[in-house]
Amino acid sequence: MSDFNTDHYLRINEIKNYLYCGRISYYTLCLRLDRETDLSKGGVGAEQETKVRMKRRKSALHTVHQGMRHFDVSVVSHALRLIGRVDEMVETDAGVYLIDYKDTDRDYGYWRTQMAAYALAAQEMGNQVLGSYVYIIPRKRYEAIEVQPRDMRRLEQIVAELAELIVHEVCPPPAKQIGKCRSCQYANFCADVF
Repeated sequence: MSDFNTDHYLRINEIKNYLYCGRISYYTLCLRLDRETDLSKGGVGAEQETKVRMKRRKSALHTVHQGMRHFDVSVVSHALRLIGRVDEMVETDAGVYLIDYKDTDRDYGYWRTQMAAYALAAQEMGNQVLGSYVYIIPRKRYEAIEVQPRDMRRLEQIVAELAELIVHEVCPPPAKQIGKCRSCQYANFCADVF
């Protein structure tokens, strides 16, 4: 990924932020605020600890798919101007499997779209994507994520919405579920919520 300038590429993780609450993307992309909390540090720590354990395992996906395992694989989609890092990629003779580690067992509606972005980027880089999974750390299990054409269309729509957000710099409405706001690192900026 170092062969080109990625200054105007979106991080694939921004899709997760945007779908959780559009204001997180606004604060990060428009106001250049990048806040880290104990909660976010805990998630990163849980993923790192899991990777250490996973690297010690001889086989991937509990022997469902045999192959060479690669961790923290950088991927890029020039078509949608996205960059990201897949937690684990299992390389086989037929193609690759993508695995993203999650420190929660709750899907807030972004897992499929995020995996669609990783799959698109991996395909653009010449990989045949055979399957996508999330590894749910609290449950210590894999969940297959079947990426459909509608997920790719949703991905394109979200990338377009993020591009509009950056250009017009209009703060989106708050999340509909106030429970999300209680643990948000940007809660103090949203005076209209509390």
